[in-house]
Amino acid sequence: MPDPSTLSAWGLPGLFLVAMLAGSVVPVPSEAALAALIYGGTPPVMAVCVATVGNVLGALSLYALGRWVAAGGGGPLGRWYARRRAKEGPRMERIEARVRTWGAPALVMSWMPVVGDAFVIAGGMLGVRPLPFILFVTLGKGLRYLFVALSTAAAM
Repeated sequence: MPDPSTLSAWGLPGLFLVAMLAGSVVPVPSEAALAALIYGGTPPVMAVCVATVGNVLGALSLYALGRWVAAGGGGPLGRWYARRRAKEGPRMERIEARVRTWGAPALVMSWMPVVGDAFVIAGGMLGVRPLPFILFVTLGKGLRYLFVALSTAAAM
């Protein structure tokens, strides 16, 4: 676990930034930052709310990317995604099939490491409406942060 004093200078704004980056394509350990702040004395409810909002805003950037690529945009980024999709075709096809079958509720799975981002991008590409997207992604990511917070509090 990171040293709590390192994050104390950044506090909740730092947690928000780390969680927002983690919700996008940047691999940042937001759960470790959350646990360190709680260990350092930050109220768990406040930390979970800040981390969840930041992570959902980061996920909205992936959602927008999915919408943009689906509309034929993306330029080099769209071409990169097309190559990546061709490389990981079966996995992406399974994820897209789940999102098509279950719709927005499948986005609760966005909490999962690595494949969660694929669910978010697929939601954007398949045209999940923004409000259901936000509700189900918030539920999934919020429950993950709640679990981390409860685990941290139990370990103290």
